[in-house]
Amino acid sequence: MTVNTPWYDLTLAVCMLFGRFLFMIPALAAAGSLASKKRVPVTSGTLPTHGMLFVGLLIATVIVIGALTFFPAVSLGPIVEHFLMHQGKLHSSVLSSLPVWS
Repeated sequence: MTVNTPWYDLTLAVCMLFGRFLFMIPALAAAGSLASKKRVPVTSGTLPTHGMLFVGLLIATVIVIGALTFFPAVSLGPIVEHFLMHQGKLHSSVLSSLPVWS
């Protein structure tokens, strides 16, 4: 059971203030810096953001980043199962339904 004291409430409020709003200052500074930049004229080296090439690259980037995010969970499952199998602790529903030949 926890007891809320004024000191606990104050320190929690300060932590929430720093945790939520302190990171907004650098983000707003970066946004202001980008907003104050001059426009660059279109050349052969610029990538237009209104074409299908940009849309395709954006979708491919999102898919690759998403796949790399879930890759550790997908790859570590079979590795752990392999080590458990060698220890004799494998409890797979597929393997338990197979007949055992003596």
